[in-house]
Amino acid sequence: MDKEEQVILEESLSNDLFLNNMNSILSVKTDYEKKEYDYKWIDMIDETLPYLDNILRNPKRFIINEEEVVQVEKSKKVTVESIIHLTQHTNYIQKIEDNGDVKPSKILNINKEESLDTYENRFIFTLINNTRTFFEQRSAVTGDYSYFKDKKALKYEANTVIGTEEVEVSLDITSRKEAKLNQEQKDSKETISDRLKRIKTQLDGFTGTELMQTLAKLHVPPVRSPIRKTNVILKNPNFQKAETLWNYIQSFQEGDVHENEHKDYYDDSSLKKQYDEAFLMIYQANKQLDHKAKELTQAKLLSQTLNRMIENILDSNYEITEKEIKELFEKQLRLIKKANEEKKKKIKKLLLDKLQQEQEYYQKEWELLEEIKIC
Repeated sequence: MDKEEQVILEESLSNDLFLNNMNSILSVKTDYEKKEYDYKWIDMIDETLPYLDNILRNPKRFIINEEEVVQVEKSKKVTVESIIHLTQHTNYIQKIEDNGDVKPSKILNINKEESLDTYENRFIFTLINNTRTFFEQRSAVTGDYSYFKDKKALKYEANTVIGTEEVEVSLDITSRKEAKLNQEQKDSKETISDRLKRIKTQLDGFTGTELMQTLAKLHVPPVRSPIRKTNVILKNPNFQKAETLWNYIQSFQEGDVHENEHKDYYDDSSLKKQYDEAFLMIYQANKQLDHKAKELTQAKLLSQTLNRMIENILDSNYEITEKEIKELFEKQLRLIKKANEEKKKKIKKLLLDKLQQEQEYYQKEWELLEEIKIC
């Protein structure tokens, strides 16, 4: 055994002693929460709004005939129905002139008025009210974005003894990641927040239309499922789209994804082993602080790190060959070099972009000074 092999063996035994005498604890706390909301309901309402607007701008009306027998002087208009009614009620005839003219004392008066109180209009009235309620409930539940929160807190404490030397370490690591999801929907320039505000404005505007105001004052009863298949609802494209929204709201099933996980435990898996190994590497690096120790060169530190990595590989797979270890290191080396090259390219691009911006800025300033001189 040559001198270098002897040094490696002694270091290996020292490392094993370090780990065998170690007492360590790794406590882990994790909090994960994800709420991913299904915003298809926004699309459904948004697509239907123009069709509802068409209906409200030109609502269907029907004529109401109010019949009343009045004194002939108070009659405003004599119609065919008035004459027919008089022939059926001859007791209202006061006198028949010699020339054949009939003079009634009373006559049937018919007042014709337009009304919005139709089944189709009550259907739209109910649908808009239901849509407003549905919109407010879903908006309150989902807000205007999905999100996730991921928090981890680790506390590692360890101590060991090497000969007469006592070594201790205490380490706290906290990481927190939060992000908003789905703020912008695919193929849309508006954010979800923008769309919600716009839809609310349109729904609020619908309540001020003639149809909605009139039927609200009449206190008409709401329409209930199933919807009657009148000719208008069956054949009018606007009402067809309205019925689709009605059915969607009536059969709506929440498609939101809620994930929540909390863990608080002492880890005794490979993670704790990795922290133990890290503790050893820190100890090896700090040995150069010993006034009797030789300076720990970069090559020496690299050699120790590689030795420990190879030992870990052999511990996990003792049958691995030297060729497989070599291929593993070469593969990782290529990946790391490639990542470093990409990092250099990004940094270079950032610097060039910054330089270009400053150049354009000073060019504009110079042109402005030139204009001042000319003036």
